[in-house]
Amino acid sequence: MSNLKMIGKAIAGGLCFGILASFNASPGPASASAPIISQTAAPDTSNIDKQLLGQWQGTVPSGQSFTFVFAPEGKLFLMAKGPDGATRAKEMRYKVNFGAKPMHLDVGLSNTETVETVFELTGERQMRLQLEGTNPGKPRPDALNDKATEFKKVSETTALPADAQIIGFKGHSF
Repeated sequence: MSNLKMIGKAIAGGLCFGILASFNASPGPASASAPIISQTAAPDTSNIDKQLLGQWQGTVPSGQSFTFVFAPEGKLFLMAKGPDGATRAKEMRYKVNFGAKPMHLDVGLSNTETVETVFELTGERQMRLQLEGTNPGKPRPDALNDKATEFKKVSETTALPADAQIIGFKGHSF
């Protein structure tokens, strides 16, 4: 089984975003971004939203790593290596409620599927995100649990690698 499929199974089984399987699809063109982040209920969030933008690396229980790229205009990319070694990036949408405790994150997989979860920024360049037990259509978890995925911010850039093959978002933004 390829690394991408193992990551996909672990993520689809735990965080149930069910998106890495589409990494074998044909990549589409990247779209330009403006420096605006999508959010709701944002009391004094300028510092938090700036902290969120960039590349966050996490690891699934199998030991395989993947990267979320939080970009302007509510765009989110999941980057991983494909079976051929090429970097693929699945485009999604995201919306954050910074006023909720813990903060809410809605991830749009397509125009018909959204995963609702929670997260917290735990320190300098660290984030905990509840991925396990989340599925499109399931209620948002009330809290992070001990199986929340730890992420480390590895870059401030919101740009994808020039050679990344992008699997486009199917549908409309939030």
